[in-house]
Amino acid sequence: MKQTVSKGMILLFALFMLTGCSGSPKEEEPEEPALMELSQIEIPVTIDEHEILVGRTTIQELLDDGFTIMISEWRNDQVLQYAVDPEEILEPGVNYSELFFEVTDSVFVRLSVRPEEEGIRMGDAAITRLELHLSHIVDTLPDNVLLEGVPVNDLSVEQARSMFPDFNFVPEDLCISDKGLDYKCSLMFSPSSLNLYQFILRSTVGDPPEPEIKVPSVW
Repeated sequence: MKQTVSKGMILLFALFMLTGCSGSPKEEEPEEPALMELSQIEIPVTIDEHEILVGRTTIQELLDDGFTIMISEWRNDQVLQYAVDPEEILEPGVNYSELFFEVTDSVFVRLSVRPEEEGIRMGDAAITRLELHLSHIVDTLPDNVLLEGVPVNDLSVEQARSMFPDFNFVPEDLCISDKGLDYKCSLMFSPSSLNLYQFILRSTVGDPPEPEIKVPSVW
């Protein structure tokens, strides 16, 4: 009888332990927020009341708005600059990254286009990268350049962080950045003047895959 009770107690105890383990609510890991797409985070750059949107604004629209778009490239150890030809037929999948136009003597914009289809005119290509370069030497920035409706000469680090609360902030670099499903964006501020000196928004479609970081095994 003692042996029967002992086995029964052991069986009951084991059943209790299993029930207790399986019955406790399993904590679900919080889901990471879905990455945004470029089309969802449109950040307009306005220059002389002309709005520019990465992924939508075309080279022809910029030309029609009066911007003088140039191409700068190296040839035989020399930098050649010439006006963009809107009728040029672009090769699909090629990143044309040497386009730029000047806003003032100390402000310029670099552009890229990357057509995905054959037979696309340069003028019909939508820009895939916009780099706004502002001088970090001058104390006063132009008031005709706006980022999401805010003049760059009024844009502080604190205001930029409130405008883009989901972006990462690196205090030591005064850099606010974000990486989405198909884009990268960054705002960089001068440590001396605390003025915005560079804004970059670009599509990452067509970028080579980032190398996988492998952790070496200790075994």
